[in-house]
Amino acid sequence: MATFWPPSSSSNHPSIFLYLQSYPSLFFLLFLTTSATSLTVASLVNPHSFIAPRIPYSDHCNHIVPESPIDPSPSAVFSHASLAFDVSFFSGGDLFFNRFQSQNGDVKSARFRPKSIRKTLGDGKIYKVEAKLTLQISKTSASSSYYGGDFGQKKLQVMQIDGRSSWGGASFDFYGFWSESTGQVCMVGSTQVLSVEGTRLKIFDARLMLNYSKESNIYGSLVKGVLESVDSLSEFKTVLILGARNTPLNYEYKLLEQSKLDCGVNGGESLSLENVLGGMCKVFEGRSHVFGLMYRNDCGVDHSCSPFGSDVEYTPGFMSMLSFLCDGEKMRMLLSFSNMSGYSSLFPFDPRTSLVAEGSWDVERNRFCGVACRILNFSDSLSNAVVDDCSLRLSLRFPAILSIKSMAPVVGELWSAQAESDPSYFRRIEFSSLNDQLWRFPSLRYEYTESERVGKLCGAGKSRPKRKGNHYPDAQTSDMRFVMSVKYSGEGNVLRTARASPYFVGDRLYRDLLVRGQGVGLTGIPMNVNSVTKSFTNITYRIRSLNPNSESRGDIYAEGTYDRDTGELCMVGCQSVRLKNTVAIQNETVDCSLAIKINFSPIDSRSDDRLKGTIKSTREKTDPLYVGRMEVLSRSIYVHQAKESVWRMDLEVAMVLVSNTLSCLFLGMQLYHMKQHQEALPFISVAMLILITLGHMIPLLLNFEELFKGSHNQQNLFFENDRWLEAKEIVVRIVTLIAFLLECRLLQLAWTARKTGDHHHREDVWKAEKKVSYVCLPLYITGGLIAWLVNRNRTPKRIVYIGKPQARNLLYRPVNLKRSFQRPPLWKDLKSYGGLMLDAFLLPQILFNGFSNSDLKPLAALFYVGNSFVRLLPHAYDLYRSHSYGKILDWSFIYANHKMDYYSTAWDIIILCIGFLFAFLIFLQQRFGGRCFIPKRFREYVGYEKVVELQQAGEQHNTNDS
Repeated sequence: MATFWPPSSSSNHPSIFLYLQSYPSLFFLLFLTTSATSLTVASLVNPHSFIAPRIPYSDHCNHIVPESPIDPSPSAVFSHASLAFDVSFFSGGDLFFNRFQSQNGDVKSARFRPKSIRKTLGDGKIYKVEAKLTLQISKTSASSSYYGGDFGQKKLQVMQIDGRSSWGGASFDFYGFWSESTGQVCMVGSTQVLSVEGTRLKIFDARLMLNYSKESNIYGSLVKGVLESVDSLSEFKTVLILGARNTPLNYEYKLLEQSKLDCGVNGGESLSLENVLGGMCKVFEGRSHVFGLMYRNDCGVDHSCSPFGSDVEYTPGFMSMLSFLCDGEKMRMLLSFSNMSGYSSLFPFDPRTSLVAEGSWDVERNRFCGVACRILNFSDSLSNAVVDDCSLRLSLRFPAILSIKSMAPVVGELWSAQAESDPSYFRRIEFSSLNDQLWRFPSLRYEYTESERVGKLCGAGKSRPKRKGNHYPDAQTSDMRFVMSVKYSGEGNVLRTARASPYFVGDRLYRDLLVRGQGVGLTGIPMNVNSVTKSFTNITYRIRSLNPNSESRGDIYAEGTYDRDTGELCMVGCQSVRLKNTVAIQNETVDCSLAIKINFSPIDSRSDDRLKGTIKSTREKTDPLYVGRMEVLSRSIYVHQAKESVWRMDLEVAMVLVSNTLSCLFLGMQLYHMKQHQEALPFISVAMLILITLGHMIPLLLNFEELFKGSHNQQNLFFENDRWLEAKEIVVRIVTLIAFLLECRLLQLAWTARKTGDHHHREDVWKAEKKVSYVCLPLYITGGLIAWLVNRNRTPKRIVYIGKPQARNLLYRPVNLKRSFQRPPLWKDLKSYGGLMLDAFLLPQILFNGFSNSDLKPLAALFYVGNSFVRLLPHAYDLYRSHSYGKILDWSFIYANHKMDYYSTAWDIIILCIGFLFAFLIFLQQRFGGRCFIPKRFREYVGYEKVVELQQAGEQHNTNDS
C-alpha cells in the first residue's frame, strides 16, 4: 500500500488557537479525508496494470505466426479458457528472483491467463491473443499449522512473485497471435524487474513461444513454452516452461475402456453418486485434494513401492490431486506426489513426480476407475516432454461406513498393471483423503468400535449425580465446537493450540444436525444416539492440528460419550502415526491409546474458562508410541454469549456516541454560562481546561497515527470487516472532534480573560494557578511513576493467543480469545492512568478555588455535574457488565474500554466515590466560598495572611509613587 506522509513543518509554528478559530473546517475536512483514504487507497493501487509492449511483433514473431488484422464482428471472440494453464513447471529465470534466496525443494510455476482472444480475417484460423504470464514460486518451509501453533510440520508456503513485488520475479503483459492449425503461439511483451541492488526498476522485453498439441486427449495435455529475451546484451537466461493445459477444446477420453478392465479390489461398502451432494464433480472441482499414502510393510530397498522407481530419491508420503475436467461420471485429473502435506492454492507440479490421469465412474462397483500416465523425455529439455507409459491404474471410492480408525470420506488405490519383472512395476499403494468435508456425504454412517474401552475408561451407563442449577451444552448444538490451548508435560510452559469439532452425534452427521436445527436443541428430530441412559450421547470428535511431541503425528479422531447432566466428555482417541520402517520408508499406523477427558462449564457460567480437561496416553512410558500428559483449556465462548455480546457492542457504541454528544451539550452550556457571567471567566482553572482538552485531543491524534502508518496493524481495530461498526466509529470521531473544538474555544476565552483584567487581579489569579500547578504536577508525575513501576514488576502471564475475530458475525465461530504472552506494554498502563486523571478532572478547579478563595460561580452546574456523570457512568456500567458478562470478552469492550482507564470492582467503587465527592465540593465552593470546607480557624489565618500581603503591596506602591 502506498504511504502518504505530511510535509515537514517549519520551525515557526503559529498559534493553535489561530488555526482553530480561523480554519476549524480545515481540521474537520482533513479528519474525514484521511478516514476515507485509509479505507479506499488499498483498492486504488493495482500492481497488475497492463504494460504495453515496446517492441514490434513483426520483428520477432511474424515468421512463426503471421500478424493478421482482427475480425471486427462480435462472433470473432474466442473462449479464453482454451489456451489458459494454471499448473506448470519452469526452469531458469534466476534474474527475476535475484532477491529471493531459493532453497532445495522450492517449486517454480508459471501461470498463463489470456485476457482476450479474437479471430482474425482470412482462412488461416489465426487469432490475436492478449495475455498475462506470471512466474510464481512456492517456498518450502517449516511453517505453523493450518489453525495456529508451531508444530514444526513442513508445508508449502506460497508467494506470488511479480515484477512489482518486493521479492522480484516477473509478470509479463503479452500480445501476439495463435495459429489453431499448427498449435503455435508467439507473443511479445514487457515487464518491470527490480535490479540486483533492489533500488530501481528495469524494463525488460521478451518473446514468448508456446506450443499446444493438436491432439485433444490425454496425450495432448502438455503445453511447452520458451520465454527469451529480445535483447542480445541482456543477462537474462531463457526460461523453459512445461504446463498442464486446463481445458482443451472437445476433449476426447481415450483410455476409458482400459480403466474398466481392472478397478482395484473390493474394499467394503461404498456410496453411490446419488448419495453424494452434487455428484463426483462437486467433490473434486475447484481445489486440490491431498491424500496420505500407505505402503505395504514389505517394501524393500529396490524402490518397488514408489510409482517413480529410482528416478526420485525419496518415497512420496502424500499425493495431491487436481481435477481439470469433470463431466458427470468422467473426469480428467493431474496427480502430484511429494513428501510434504501442504495445503496451498499453488498446485505442486514437477514432471518427475506427476501423473496425468483420466477415467469414469463405475456404477456397478460404486467407484471411479482410471488410468494414469507418466511424463517422459524431459531430462534433456522440457520441450521434449511427452505423456506416455499409461500402465498405471487408479481407483477412488466413497466409503459408506466410517470408524475411528478410518475417517477418510475418499479412499483409493494406485497400482501398476505391468508384470513384477517389469522395471516400472511397483506394489499397490493405498491412499485416503486428508482435507475433504463430510457434509457432502449425508448418507454416511458411523460405527462405534471402541465402546468397550470407552465403558472401562469412562464408566458409561453409570448414573452420576446431576449438578443442581447448572445447565450444560446440548450435544447437537454448535456449543460443542471449541478452540483449545494445550500444555504439554515436559515442555515447560509451551502452549499450543488445537480446534475440536464433533463429526458424528450418535449416528448422525454433526453438521447435518446444525443445518437442520440452526444450532439449537433438536429434541424434535428423531435420532438414534445409541445412548446408555437418556443423558448420555455417543459422540465422535476430530481434534485438528494437535501433534503431541512428534512431527509424524496427525490429527486426533476420538469417540466416546457426553453427559449433558454433568458436562463431562470422555473419549478414546486415535492418531495416524507415520513411522519409518527398516528402509526409511514412512508408513502409517493408527495409535488408539489416548484417553481424553473434558469438563464443560455451565452455559450460564461467568468463568473465563469454557472447559478444562486432559489428554494422556494409556501406554507405558517405555513404549515408543507413548506421549506425555496434556492439559487442555479453552476460552471459546458459547453461542448465547456471542449473541449477547453482539447486542452489547451495539449498545456500547450508542453509549459512546451519547456520552460524547452530552459532553458537547455540557460544553455549550458552559460557554453560555461564561457569556452571562463575564466576571467569573478568570476564575476557571486553566489546568482543568488543558486536562479535559488533552483528553479529547489524544484519541484523535492516535487515530491519525493509525491512518498514516505504512504498516497498518489490523488487529488494533475493532472488527475491521464490519462496515456498519466502522460507520458508527466515524460518527463517534466526528462528535469527539466537535467536543475538542468547543474545549479549545473555552480554553481560549479563559486565557484571554486573564490577560485583559486588572493588574493586581491578574497577579492573584496567576499565583493561584501556579499553586495549583505546584500541587498537581508532582501528583500526576508521582502517579505516572507508580504506574511505570507496577508495569515493570508485573509478572507476564502465558495464557492463550490466537487472535480476535475480524467481524462480529465471526463471534459465532469457535475462536479463542486474545491473551498476550508478554507483559502489557507501558503505553497501555499510561493510557489507563490518563483515564484516571480525566476522572478527577475537577481536582485543579477545587484547588484553584481554595487558593483564590473565590466565591464566584465560574462553572455551570450542568458542566461539572454533567461531565462528572459522563466520566463516572462507564465505571457504574463496568460494575454491571463484569457481573453479567465477566472479563472473557474484555477485548471487545467499546464503552468503558479497559485500555483507556482503570476498571475493576475496587477501582470502579473508588472512582465513583471520588467523582461524586469532587462534584459536591465544587457545589459547596461556588455556594459558600472556595475555602468553605477548611476549618474556620485556618480560614481566618489564611485571611489574615492575605490582608498583610495586600497592605505590603499597597505600601510598596506608595513608595514607588513617592
